[in-house]
Amino acid sequence: MNKIIETIESAKHIELVATQENISVATALYTYILTQHKKVSLVLKEGYVESKYSFLPWFEKIKSTPTPSADCSIVIKLSALELYNIFKSNAIKINNKMATSLYSALLVESEGFKTTKVDGTLFAVCSELIAFGADYKVATEVIVHQLSLSELRLKSLMLKEMKLVDSATTSQFSVSDLMLQESGADIEIAKRVIKEGLRLPYVTKTTLINEKLELILKIEKEI
Repeated sequence: MNKIIETIESAKHIELVATQENISVATALYTYILTQHKKVSLVLKEGYVESKYSFLPWFEKIKSTPTPSADCSIVIKLSALELYNIFKSNAIKINNKMATSLYSALLVESEGFKTTKVDGTLFAVCSELIAFGADYKVATEVIVHQLSLSELRLKSLMLKEMKLVDSATTSQFSVSDLMLQESGADIEIAKRVIKEGLRLPYVTKTTLINEKLELILKIEKEI
């Protein structure tokens, strides 16, 4: 039996510690723990979770402070496929809430089925999750298609200032405090925006710098 399942079985009150990037995986595990009739808390490690993710099961249970009463704390590091395989290998029934969370996590991790992580195995798992009752239509609309007004405003400002450097192989984006203030967005949204640069022909790398020309993030195209 997988170690994480053994840990859950031996605990009375489990604290799950997640980030926005893996909150969908966390809610899938949260649901499983509830089916085992155990106490569980979900804590956000840093930052915040955008309100658009409110369709996820137990979104309203997310806390920003630790749980002193928990006798076990699990920091979420699993990918969606890893957790799915743990459920399957331990003959754990995947209900509709778990399926929705896992499907959503797969969408986030594959950037809407656009990365090199996409293969036949992933689509086969998605098909199975849909059969288990995943609310895939809502997940796809929110994660793939939906943008907040602040993100749209920041994207417009950043694209306007974007430059091609290194013989047009690198898309260089910049972000300033003023741009964040005017748009109402935060730096995490800016980090997502620069991925647009990788869609340009011949571009193999995209970077984000601040107003002091300091590098914030570099992303290279997957091959």
